[in-house]
Amino acid sequence: MELLEHVRSMSDAADRIALTASGQSQDIAGEVCITASDTMSAYHLPPLLKKLRAIAPGIKIEVHSSNEERDLLRREADIAIRNFRPQQLDLITRLISEPEAGIYAAQAYLEETGRLNDPAEVAGAAFIGYENAERSVTIYENFGVLVDKKQIHYLANTGVVMYEMIKQGLGIGIVDIRTGSMSKQLKRLFPQLEPVTFPIWLTTHRELHTNRRIRIVYDFLAEELAKCY
Repeated sequence: MELLEHVRSMSDAADRIALTASGQSQDIAGEVCITASDTMSAYHLPPLLKKLRAIAPGIKIEVHSSNEERDLLRREADIAIRNFRPQQLDLITRLISEPEAGIYAAQAYLEETGRLNDPAEVAGAAFIGYENAERSVTIYENFGVLVDKKQIHYLANTGVVMYEMIKQGLGIGIVDIRTGSMSKQLKRLFPQLEPVTFPIWLTTHRELHTNRRIRIVYDFLAEELAKCY
């Protein structure tokens, strides 16, 4: 056990040295790794990265699409875009925005089952849940929609999968309003309800914030994401 702690301490020290060395780099050309949720990575980052390419063509971007937290200290990523504030020490974190999410269904699904104008009309409707039925019922309650567990006909473990399930007309689901507005196939239900918001946090390690190319990408994302949301 003592040897294991010693090895772990040596590894942490090596990570800090690598971060410090990287933080002192002033070379714009090179790679920057961004980790973001699957929805952010698939639907919102690509147009921003195209714009970044025109500004700084020497920067190569690697995107790690993951809904799990990456360890920035261990260089699993240089920049993180998350819907929660990371608790790891030595991080520079900025709250970009708190956009809204809503309840959506495909136009085709509504034509087949009947239009829904009020949350009281959802009895018998099919819903798409997130990860498990019990949690999904609670999530829908937070939106002001009472759903029986038996109505959760499908489960998704990522936002992208839920979004595509909704578009295919499998049932009613939750999408952030910006993503939902991207598809003409979808209709937002119950806009009269109070929307649920979620935060977007932009994070990097404090040592990396002195690295010129990471600073360029970080500041660019902060500005462009704020415009988007």
